[in-house]
Formats: sequence, C-alpha cells, structure tokens
Amino acid sequence: MNRSDIHARREKVAYYLVKGVPEGRIAELLEVNRMTIARDIAYIRGAAGSWLDDLAKDGFIHEYKLALAKIRDHEFELQKLLDRTENVAQRVEILRALDENVRLYLELLGETPTVHAYKRALRKLQEDKGRFGVSAA
Repeated sequence: MNRSDIHARREKVAYYLVKGVPEGRIAELLEVNRMTIARDIAYIRGAAGSWLDDLAKDGFIHEYKLALAKIRDHEFELQKLLDRTENVAQRVEILRALDENVRLYLELLGETPTVHAYKRALRKLQEDKGRFGVSAA
C-alpha cells in the first residue's frame, strides 16, 4: 500500500469519525483490520491535535470547523455518486460540482488567516485593557 492509498483511507476514516461511526464499523466499511483503523485514528488525532488546540486556544468559532466538515461530507457524497453513475452528462455535472466544492473548501481555508488576525487583535486589546486596569469584560 502506497502513501496515497493510506492518505485516502485516513480521509475516509476521518469522514466516518465526524459522522460518529464507531471504530469497528469503520473497519467493516473500509474492509480493513480494526487495528489499522485504531492506528489511523491515533494518527489523525495526533495530526489534528495541535491544530485543534490552537483553534480552541484562540477561541476559534466552532461553526468554521463544522463548515469544513460539511464541505468534506458533500465531497464524499458527490464522489459516491460519481462512482455509481455511468451517464456521461451526469458525470460531467458531478465533476463540475466536485470542482465547485474544492473551490469553496479552498476559499474557506483562505479566510482562516483573517480570522486568526482578528482573534489576535481582540486578545491584544483585552491584554492592554487588563494592563491598564480597564475591565476586559
């Protein structure tokens, strides 16, 4: 199994985790050993841990994470449709929707630095208020 296969499987594992699918069921759905799924989950949590910690520490809006998950959900649904569809016109339409989905995902990711800058500015403002004895509430 090459790296791209492992990456694709881990994306599917992450998708099912977001959906609340239990580890054992994920193993069944992906037709792999449950220990493989356990290792994938550990990897995903490790990779995402620092990112999520930073988001939580910065008071990042929970809806942002949910929006990214919804876009990924939509991508997986479109991909399933594409895999099942043989009609050329429908395939073209689904491929266009997949392209639009990727554009939307990248657009949302592109907004992240702006939101982080905003949160940093608010944190600095609160620090300054606290330093000068002004209520930070």
